[in-house]
Amino acid sequence: MPSIQDTRSSVQVGIVVLNYHHPVETLDCVRRLLEREPATTRVIWVENDGGLTREAAMAVLQDSELPFLELDPEAPSLPPAGTLGVIINAENLGYAGGNNVGLRLLRSMEVPFGWVLNNDTQLLEGSSTDLVRAATARPEVGVWGTTILAEHSKPAPKVVSYMGGHIQLKDFAISFVDQPETLESDPLSFVSGCSLFASVATFEKLGYIPPEFFLYYEDPAFTLEARKQGFAISGVPEVKVHHLESLSTGRRSPLMEFYNRRNRWYFIQQYFPEHLVAQKRRIWYRIQKWVFRGRFDRIHIEILAFLDFRKGRRGKTHRSFSRLLST
Repeated sequence: MPSIQDTRSSVQVGIVVLNYHHPVETLDCVRRLLEREPATTRVIWVENDGGLTREAAMAVLQDSELPFLELDPEAPSLPPAGTLGVIINAENLGYAGGNNVGLRLLRSMEVPFGWVLNNDTQLLEGSSTDLVRAATARPEVGVWGTTILAEHSKPAPKVVSYMGGHIQLKDFAISFVDQPETLESDPLSFVSGCSLFASVATFEKLGYIPPEFFLYYEDPAFTLEARKQGFAISGVPEVKVHHLESLSTGRRSPLMEFYNRRNRWYFIQQYFPEHLVAQKRRIWYRIQKWVFRGRFDRIHIEILAFLDFRKGRRGKTHRSFSRLLST
């Protein structure tokens, strides 16, 4: 087995994959990465809420016969090539905080590049080699996206392709962006946190992924912070991943809706404060619409999200919400 110093000097990319209560799907993701990635890449499984989930995650890994090595962030090291690294976070630190543990380990080990990849993805085409090549050729670009393919059922079944999103200032909803040219030219566009690549030094300079958002709106906040600090934004369309979407929170679930709506307020306050008053007025429009449709569950979430924003409650919510699909 190579020494830590030998391992450190040869590694170019660390891929951080965050698991939260879905070890089987995460195993599929990391297995695919280990099959396709070069020997200069290390794949790091970060287990969120490990105080409750460690035993189940370890059972899945042991049954898989995949080589893995548990890592200690307090005594940083990297696994050898072809071996999965595993970090256990005792608590649920959210999307941002959980991934940041992995990114900080990469920084301490002087790994040049980091790729944050959702655990409900499968790498279809390309690899981190393509991302490193693009980042090396264009050092002015701080944040890179990839092509993300996802199935959407409404209004009709179709496959959606995107790299990130565009912030609509009318209501701060988000539409898809699927071209690197749009990411480069549109100041309101951002790279999706589902597949986000940057140098580890850039992650550090930007303060890593903003943990105060916990879930949702941390990726537009991260990209806008990069733009504020003078970095360009782009994407590598040749790298393609399939995304299951909202595995941990449930697509359109009450949990997802709450974090989306609460964090949207913080995002507006931080980056577009001139729009805050107008957006507060829009609450009443949404509430009237949902009264007409009998969606009192949506009204309840909207009010709780706004109240928590007014009280300055950030990070993990103390409230309990279902992860089941909201009909």
